[in-house]
Amino acid sequence: MKKKRFILSLLVALGVVSTGCTQDAPEQPVSDNPLATSQVASTQQMNEDLIENRSVYDQDVDGSIVHLYVTVVNEENSKLKTTTFTDLNLAPSGRNEKGEDLQAKVIMQEGTAEGPTQGYFGFGETRANGTIELRGESSRRAEQKSYKFRLFDSAGYWRDQRNINVSKHKSDMTRVRQKLSFDYFEQMPNMTSLRTQFVQVKIKDLTKKNPDRDFVDYGLFTQIEQPNKTFLQAHGLDRNGNLYKAIDFEFHRYEEQLKLATDPTYDKKAFDKILEIKGSENHEKLISMLDDLHNPAINTQDFLDKHFDRENYYTWLASNLLMGNHDTAVHNFYLYSPSNSNKWYFLPWDYDASWGFFEEELKRSPEKGLGQWQFGISDYWVSNLHRRIFKDPENIKTLNEKVEEVSKIITKEQTEKYLKSYYPIVSKYVLQQPDLYNLPLDVSYFHNEQALLSGEPERNKKRYYERQENPMPFFMGEPRKEGDKLIFAWDHSYDLQGDDLTYDFAVSYDPAFTKIHAQAKGLTGVQYTINDPGKGRFFWRVIVRDSKGNTQTAFDRVESEDALYHGVKEFVLK
Repeated sequence: MKKKRFILSLLVALGVVSTGCTQDAPEQPVSDNPLATSQVASTQQMNEDLIENRSVYDQDVDGSIVHLYVTVVNEENSKLKTTTFTDLNLAPSGRNEKGEDLQAKVIMQEGTAEGPTQGYFGFGETRANGTIELRGESSRRAEQKSYKFRLFDSAGYWRDQRNINVSKHKSDMTRVRQKLSFDYFEQMPNMTSLRTQFVQVKIKDLTKKNPDRDFVDYGLFTQIEQPNKTFLQAHGLDRNGNLYKAIDFEFHRYEEQLKLATDPTYDKKAFDKILEIKGSENHEKLISMLDDLHNPAINTQDFLDKHFDRENYYTWLASNLLMGNHDTAVHNFYLYSPSNSNKWYFLPWDYDASWGFFEEELKRSPEKGLGQWQFGISDYWVSNLHRRIFKDPENIKTLNEKVEEVSKIITKEQTEKYLKSYYPIVSKYVLQQPDLYNLPLDVSYFHNEQALLSGEPERNKKRYYERQENPMPFFMGEPRKEGDKLIFAWDHSYDLQGDDLTYDFAVSYDPAFTKIHAQAKGLTGVQYTINDPGKGRFFWRVIVRDSKGNTQTAFDRVESEDALYHGVKEFVLK
């Protein structure tokens, strides 16, 4: 949870508009017997492997763009309270006082660059066939919003989907990081992907005082498939299986939140704050897995074989490491388990801040960059699951082998092919209104960052191996006062090679440690005592060092207006 809060604060500090990592509203009810207009594929027979119906990607043409025309209309309905498009966009969070997403009614249509076209979705519609709402968290406050369209049951499906996410990815200068990632996942064994599509969205607002006479161009978006029961069915997976979206999930047991639905004290809202339920509400398998994870009597390898698919698990991790997604330890993934299996599978979600995004931000704002631990295996050390698995050297070896295997799929040459297919579309829309004047940086950075993407996997692979030499990060506790003494304690670090570890401790009057009050080096324990320094605001840190001189900081950090100080914790004495 601490790691997630850090990542979110870093995203805000850098102005990142990450539209995929926030809690989505529940899926709009879908009939178990889809309408005749549905193109959803029938569910395949599942076995112990993750077998996806990949014909679902046949419609995906990497170098194509779809034109969506959205008319916002005034149609009151006692069952569905709606608002105007203006009020929806101007609301501070796009929500009402109850925290519910504001919605406006729309007629959603597809067409060509000229307008809605016969033979395309929604042509000829004169009444609302869905709703529009804001999506994302940071993007709700941005000048350019990201949107979700929810089609009514009577509207049928658009490309097998009823929840249509269109994301602006405003902070991604390249505009392709998300699509590039999921295009790769389409060809990745042991994984699923999400259908993605470049979309130009034009909106005609009939709800404002002076209604639009023509459609207004809102620029380039990326449409990203929403994982839910409809997604499972369309991909040949088990619609009746378990599907959870990780919101703040460090693989603790969470006994107060994660309970069986039959428990009298079950609270779905509390459950959803940890894992958002997108599939079955039978949580027996999930709780069984967590119970076994926290049972030291169960061998790690036996636990892994019983509850997870090794090929899927290592492929997911290797892909994240090579793509440079630094924010998948506690959220930005889904957990899926078919109803006739005991195994869990990781499904990918949200990659707009990968492919060197933070590294490029680091060059421009070095004082607000990532921590040392946020590369390689140490990035996952906050999770009870990953920490337990990678304390076994055999599992490190297996991950190394999988990184080598996946690096033959995610290559510089293939990345350049993808980018070449995207460029005519992305460059056209990014270099013209309305996107041009809303870029987070000067337009020259667009070409610079595009050129860097293809080399990212190789750079990330090199970093992955280098960072294995460093000790693992840890958490620092709260100072404890006893008489005229102040006692500091911290968790043990861990070294993958089994090297001896020592700790360097320091207390300072400033987070940059230019005014040190007390320090001690080469400590072998995880506690240190100093004399009470008196009233004031102080900062302390612990740096772990192995016998070869490799170092690591704690997970903790201090954030000021102009900088992030990694491995530092603040305390105040009164």
